[in-house]
Amino acid sequence: MAIIAPDFPPSSLPSAVRVRLFASHLEEFGWRPIVITTAPEYYECPVDSDNERLLPPGLEVIRTRALPARWMRCFGIGDVGMRSLWHHWRVIRRLCRARSIELLFISVPPYVTMILGRIAFLRFGIPYVIDYQDPWITEVYWRMPRSERPRKWPLAYAMARLLEPFAIGRASHITGVSEGTTRAVMERYPELAGTGATALPFGTEASDFDFLRAHRRTNACFDSTDGMLHLVYAGVCIPGMYPALRGLFGGLQILRERNPALAARLRVHFVGTSYSSAPAAPRAEPIAAEFGVDNMLHEVTGRVAYLDALQILLDATALLVVGTDEPHYSASKIYPYALSGRPILAILHEESSAVQSLSALAPARILTFSDGRPAERQTEEAAVRLEALLTENQGAIAGGNIDSSDASEHTARAMTGKLAAIFDQVVDAGK
Repeated sequence: MAIIAPDFPPSSLPSAVRVRLFASHLEEFGWRPIVITTAPEYYECPVDSDNERLLPPGLEVIRTRALPARWMRCFGIGDVGMRSLWHHWRVIRRLCRARSIELLFISVPPYVTMILGRIAFLRFGIPYVIDYQDPWITEVYWRMPRSERPRKWPLAYAMARLLEPFAIGRASHITGVSEGTTRAVMERYPELAGTGATALPFGTEASDFDFLRAHRRTNACFDSTDGMLHLVYAGVCIPGMYPALRGLFGGLQILRERNPALAARLRVHFVGTSYSSAPAAPRAEPIAAEFGVDNMLHEVTGRVAYLDALQILLDATALLVVGTDEPHYSASKIYPYALSGRPILAILHEESSAVQSLSALAPARILTFSDGRPAERQTEEAAVRLEALLTENQGAIAGGNIDSSDASEHTARAMTGKLAAIFDQVVDAGK
């Protein structure tokens, strides 16, 4: 089988990490993957050579050229999937002619890459599976003020509307990081009713933490030995999280009034809050300013490298999980959070699957909200949970180990086993 992944280690983007986790375990389940990716010199995102040290020995990786970003930026194109599209197709065509390729697996973003699945199906009859980490078509930016929308959003939206129906039209199966993600795709294309859809969250990979414990990295975000209490949220902030943030920052305001000594030691870090690797407009700070607690907040908007983010988790006093106002939201970050061994405060919609998963995995204080109990009105409870989190022994698990019976179904290996079973079904159905 072949995996098409324009982003792959040494890239640290989530898309690269997800494919690396699958590729690391597929052979255990009878599938030998060939990864088709882009040579690192064509990436615009920062690369980290340590990511390649996490790859399994013997994994076949074919790295192609891409159109240079400095040229394509003249036409407003920076997406590595678009820049490498022709080069990847040439490799697929060569592999299909020279070797027995039973299936293509395409994890997106970058999104345009998924059209290669449909083209390969039309040309060679090869079934393909598409994996969504984020939706390609989304209405979220249309609901935002025009000034807050990405500059090229209308063009990107039009391209998605044009290309996704073609790309997905003959897919043999759809996977995604959450049930809500896959359900949205299937509802958008009722003609795919006979195509299966499976939620496969990001799995945990304990060996990544083992690597960091043996090769500690510099934490550029804060000094974990400075005697302060460092509360960390690592990940993007999207508009759907703003109600939960208002509940959190309202709780911080109350905590500072009630326990100023504790609040004086507290630093809240929001790390990697934008999709861009370059600095961007802050997402969390303006909301914290509404409650006058922005001086307690440190926001790093640029995307943080994968291993750097894990190091920050290990160095934190405690961790934050912030959910969206959508019931189907499933926070994939809860699995690495659990492996870090740090106590956790989570603010989640009561119907989110993350509530049950987090309860089973790690010592956590979970504050839930619903349509009838909005997150913005949970400030009092947030203050109580914050104070308890920072003053009581949460039973953080030494060394980051979690009960294997609780975690086994959430490992990268377990998720890959489910993916391999899907591959088996797809290929058997075509025989």
